[in-house]
Amino acid sequence: MLNRIFRISKSKDYQQTYRNGLKIPGKYLIAYISANGMSKNRFGVVASKKVGNAVKRNKARRRLRAIARESQGQLSQGYDIIIIARHSMVGADYNRIEKDFYTVMKKARLC
Repeated sequence: MLNRIFRISKSKDYQQTYRNGLKIPGKYLIAYISANGMSKNRFGVVASKKVGNAVKRNKARRRLRAIARESQGQLSQGYDIIIIARHSMVGADYNRIEKDFYTVMKKARLC
């Protein structure tokens, strides 16, 4: 589980990141990234109904949270990162999703 201090929880923070953040698409996910003025990264994970039924959405969110938790030490700090699951994530294995996440983070110059 991603620790509470590393999560974006307020709607205001989500909206600010969507409006002012950099949007970077990947094959399995889309990332919105903006500076948060803190000494740590905060993550938000979103899976809409386009991804599939509740079971598929929850699996996608669990995978993205696990990747976010494991990447904490490898990314530059001080950013709000919202990760949106795409429909193509449903059939993909964990390693491909993780590779796509790091590709997106490299595009954002956080890795």
